[in-house]
Amino acid sequence: MTYPMDDVVASLNPVRDDDIPASDEAARTLLNAITTDTPPARRRRFRLAALAATAVAAATTTLIVLSGHDSGPLRSYANAAVQIDVTGKDAYEVEVKDAYADQREFREAFAKFGLDVRLSIVPVSPGEERRLIRIGPLHASDGDLPPGGVTGTSDTDLACPPDRGACPLRVRLGGPMFHLEGADVVLGRKARPGELYQDATPEPGDRPKSLHLTGRTVDQALADLDRRSLTWAFSLGQFKPDGSGGSWNAPANWRPAGDRRITGAWMRSSNSLGLLVTPQKGDPEPDPNN
Repeated sequence: MTYPMDDVVASLNPVRDDDIPASDEAARTLLNAITTDTPPARRRRFRLAALAATAVAAATTTLIVLSGHDSGPLRSYANAAVQIDVTGKDAYEVEVKDAYADQREFREAFAKFGLDVRLSIVPVSPGEERRLIRIGPLHASDGDLPPGGVTGTSDTDLACPPDRGACPLRVRLGGPMFHLEGADVVLGRKARPGELYQDATPEPGDRPKSLHLTGRTVDQALADLDRRSLTWAFSLGQFKPDGSGGSWNAPANWRPAGDRRITGAWMRSSNSLGLLVTPQKGDPEPDPNN
């Protein structure tokens, strides 16, 4: 059975199958290739190649767009704890927004600029809040500042809102040490009740002078502190009139004989005092680990 379309196709092809010699296999193969549609497998390969070319073009476009956002060295960075701004060559202005933040947040911010800085915010005695307490090299073995290592380091008071538990802090840091040896920077904050002041160190005399404990016996001094509901801790050491000398902390709850004299007294927290006595034979020795 034939259809009109078969007749039309046949009329367009003057060469019929029985006109082709049976021995001419090459001609028959050529005719079959011409009159046969493109195989499905070939069409799938074509579609895959087209999709791959489209993906490559998209990836190339993305790379171009990303590279277009390169704006040069970082000039400012902030997280929830701190903001750092570059103010010049090896010069940075650091504003601490949260004095109680995790230390890792400060390290993260400095690392954004390629700086190795350990910033510590510690409780300090009244009147020393928001001050630069200490600065030194982070990795130097001798603990001394390298020549020209720090320049222009200063601190700046910021307005302290009355409803804030911790006032904001700002410090300006400068010097190549922040890129080389690294830096250990300590700033002061207001201490919570009972927190030990990190800037309180043994010295001769009373601090504040209103303590009136220097020169009294240990028994007299401790009786006075008991009446004030204050705790205490002893240090051993000796100082010369020019202030040179040294001291070390005695073990917790150690107390010397009651007739020995107090040579120095200082507030070590809001509710405790440090007391200094001159060392004698049999007293605790310095801890080699401290």
